[in-house]
Amino acid sequence: MTSRGSDETGKKAEFDRLMTAANVYRRRGDYAHATVSVRQALAILPDDLDAREFAADMIYAHGDVAKASEHYKAILEADPGRASAEEKYAKTVIELAEADRQRELIAEMIENPSKRPAIAARNPTIAALLSIAPGFGHIYCGQYALGVALFVGWVLAWALFFVTLNPGTESVTRKLTGPAAAFLCLAGAVHLYAIISSAREAEKTKRGNDPSEPD
Repeated sequence: MTSRGSDETGKKAEFDRLMTAANVYRRRGDYAHATVSVRQALAILPDDLDAREFAADMIYAHGDVAKASEHYKAILEADPGRASAEEKYAKTVIELAEADRQRELIAEMIENPSKRPAIAARNPTIAALLSIAPGFGHIYCGQYALGVALFVGWVLAWALFFVTLNPGTESVTRKLTGPAAAFLCLAGAVHLYAIISSAREAEKTKRGNDPSEPD
């Protein structure tokens, strides 16, 4: 065997070893080491389509869909009949198109608030009744973050009320300390606010879904 042939054989063996290692790393979910191995393999055989597709898979796994799409497209140009690359290229094109559509939709909603999807009309009485547990009326009206915050705040206020009561007496009036009274008032205020505010928010959804209602 000539020296050149021996070198080629050695390169191919090293390439195969690196690709095997890359596949093992990928099966383990270790994309960082898989990427390193496939890059080393490509340094030996830069035109190998299997290695190039593997590298594109790693780019995709790291979240760079646009760059991965470019690589899949280049692989398809080199081998138009490569079904695996064609499927992956189509998937990335769809993902990129959907991402563009979502960005356009968000931009349009920001620029034209009137085009935001309306929440279904809510009944103010039901919202107020649900606010017996503060926050649930707001959740009913679609204000999930505020609803959860009100409920957590109300529960916390009651918890602190009981914690700050005076444990050294049986008398109700003597049990009530200054901090306990403050937390009791806070819990009551949150409760009252939740009832009134949720009813108002429900009324807004009714007006927002009725074009005949004035702003």
